[in-house]
Amino acid sequence: MAGPIDKTLRTAKSHAKSGAFAEAEALYREVLAKFPGNKRAQAGLAEIAQSRATRPMNPPRPVIDQLFGLKKSGRDREAAEAAARVLKQFPRAPAAMEVRAAALSALDDHEGAAALYRELVGMFPDAPDAHGSYGNELMALNRDDEAVAEFERVLELRPGDPVSLNNIGNAKRRAGDDKTARKLYHAAHEAAPDFAEAQLNLGNMLAKDGELEEAEFHLKAFLHKVPDHYLTLSSLGDLLLAKGDKQSARENYERALHYRPGFPDALAGLAHIQRATADDPLFDALTDSLAQPGHSAKQRAGLEFALGKLREESGETEAAFGHYTRGNALRKEAQGYTIARDVERFAQIKQAFPAPPAEIPETAPDGPEPIFIVGLPRSGTTLTEQIISAHPQVAPGGELTELSQQFNEFDWTDPDLLGQKAPAIRAEYREKLRKLGQGAPFVTDKMPLNFRWLGAIRALFPQAKIVHTNRDPRAVIWSIFRLNFSSDGNDYAYDLDDLVAYHGLYRDLMAHWRTLFGATLYDLDYERLTATPEPVIRDVLAYLELPFDEACLRPQDNTRIARTASRDQVTKPIYKGSSQAWEKFAPHLETAFAKLD
Repeated sequence: MAGPIDKTLRTAKSHAKSGAFAEAEALYREVLAKFPGNKRAQAGLAEIAQSRATRPMNPPRPVIDQLFGLKKSGRDREAAEAAARVLKQFPRAPAAMEVRAAALSALDDHEGAAALYRELVGMFPDAPDAHGSYGNELMALNRDDEAVAEFERVLELRPGDPVSLNNIGNAKRRAGDDKTARKLYHAAHEAAPDFAEAQLNLGNMLAKDGELEEAEFHLKAFLHKVPDHYLTLSSLGDLLLAKGDKQSARENYERALHYRPGFPDALAGLAHIQRATADDPLFDALTDSLAQPGHSAKQRAGLEFALGKLREESGETEAAFGHYTRGNALRKEAQGYTIARDVERFAQIKQAFPAPPAEIPETAPDGPEPIFIVGLPRSGTTLTEQIISAHPQVAPGGELTELSQQFNEFDWTDPDLLGQKAPAIRAEYREKLRKLGQGAPFVTDKMPLNFRWLGAIRALFPQAKIVHTNRDPRAVIWSIFRLNFSSDGNDYAYDLDDLVAYHGLYRDLMAHWRTLFGATLYDLDYERLTATPEPVIRDVLAYLELPFDEACLRPQDNTRIARTASRDQVTKPIYKGSSQAWEKFAPHLETAFAKLD
């Protein structure tokens, strides 16, 4: 009998701690009916009696029902005011506190709601819902570390709680820890496959990581549950556009606009699918949406860039440049960028590698070797990857984020940090290559800004091939300036003077790497590639120590997915002339371009 009785007593104590006194009392009395002298049951009843004597009292049931009725019907302001009146008569009454906190949260008074939930947590330290609600308010107040502590307490009390796993994932994502966030979203989805929010978050994270097929599955599954979710419809449109399925992308953008007319993300997506015509109604739709209040700075920027594209295509150069300029200004202001930050960072990187770095030893590497394709965005990295990955021995990796996410956080003034972190960074990266390679001996990584980390890359992957793409700086800068990047990683990109200065930093650092690494880097001239493709491609393959393959001459036939802004160009045969696109905007660019070295 000892086993079942012990279990009953533990359950009773747990009920008492969470405030479920009636349930606890019933269990204690059940034990005493069989064992009248049981001291633990007697002590439990005594504690309940004492708690009831000191515990704040709830108002009568009809009053509680009225409060919850107001809240349930969406009359949040009335509910908050009614609960406040009840609390004057019944101070710290839990039901009234709960209703008022929930109502204040709905009214965006997260400070007031958090104060009430904090008090409830103190009153009921073992009540998981109180900790979860308090954590939600802390997240709304951007106090993410405190929120995570509350959600972790929920997991202690209710292991595997999918909502808490998802919420901690949100906090980790906001902190930039996408890897941990993705694991938590996956765990939440595994714990509760019907939990729509976790599946949506997982789908969005997979899309961000370039795993488009799996991401599409999860986003569509979410939309099956929530078919009118315009945000996800627009996101799915972006994903399908990245896959090259313009018709399906258009359908999803239009569905998003059906449920949310004027939604800026969907309108901008449509603008990127189609070329402008003189009477295109999309002009008015974009302009009307831009005039509406409530859009974020990033959304307003997206509308400006979309209008810039359409105006440029319709030959309205002056108007197009105005839209591009306003869109860039919005992005720069939102990101708070200053070139001084990169001046300091680049100086630190050069100082960290005054000479070729020593190889950081690695046990026998397992899996494919990386081929790094680096340069500035819009310098030809996508076309170069399309050419190289057409080779049967090379699998495409796209823009892998693993190294940049790690190295961006480095203190490059610490001489020991790379050696300490190298094994973990390399192991994670190798695992990614194995997944992408699917048996191929090489995998491309075309994250352009990896040019910053070539010293670290040489230390970690001394045998890796590195192809650096060069292009006319005026073509590169203008192409970047007219592009609204989907991520926030290119924060130097939203001001012509910043772009010119950043280009100087880039050239200086690449000159430093050439001094250290010489012929182990391959400089690919974009203009020469587009003018005379075959000899350049043969030369690149020779550097990569790959046998020549005719498929590399036809990158437009490569069925891999190009997910960057260059995707339309690389579905065409190699052509020249794109480097002159800036010339029609020359009067607007000459002052900035005069500062190029």
